[in-house]
Amino acid sequence: MKDLLPFRNNQARNRLMATTDHVRSLRIAVAFLVVVIVALWWRNGVLQETRRLYIPPDLTQGMVTQFENVPAPLVYTFAYYIFQQLNRWPSDGEKDYPQQIYKLQGFMTPTCRVALEADMNDKQRLGELRQRVRSIQEILGHSYTRSRVIFESNSAWLTWLDVNVTESINGHPVKDVMLRYPMRIVRFDVDKEVNPWGLALDCDDTMRPELLSEHHIGQPFVPEVNHAEPTQ
Repeated sequence: MKDLLPFRNNQARNRLMATTDHVRSLRIAVAFLVVVIVALWWRNGVLQETRRLYIPPDLTQGMVTQFENVPAPLVYTFAYYIFQQLNRWPSDGEKDYPQQIYKLQGFMTPTCRVALEADMNDKQRLGELRQRVRSIQEILGHSYTRSRVIFESNSAWLTWLDVNVTESINGHPVKDVMLRYPMRIVRFDVDKEVNPWGLALDCDDTMRPELLSEHHIGQPFVPEVNHAEPTQ
């Protein structure tokens, strides 16, 4: 019996050492997994912060692009979509116009917001908003063409929208005109939760619309700024 005691002690010691080694291996594995998770979290966060891929609305002819490169069709689509929403007054311009400015403020520069608020105040002072319903839509056959988007820099573009503006008061039409609006679009990567496009309208009080005549409507669009090349 006494001869078996050292054997049992040695066996217990071996088991204890094996358990200790196993615990140490588990700790190393856990530490390694924590490092991997942190690295993946950091990498995912960095990619979300620094990389954005813009896809144009029409892919029927395919595309080759790079991260952060903004295609011309997307610049035009952004300008038209935001501007159309801004000019959508479904019931009463006195309430709808300020609401739309507030709702879309994340899609315009501070300078543009100040210009729009000044325009709103002027119209309100002249009584041009009360009970006024307003909407705009593209003129048929005058939608996007490459010449409508002019490249200023890697962060700024000029574009032109040819739209039909209709307004009514208490159901009675008061305006039905065709206008050409110059628009400036800039990169504006301030809050991805509010503005996933990373673009904004950069308007001011000098960017006035041009009344389109029948001559304009019958002619292809010619850009007013000829010193720059269209974006790709």
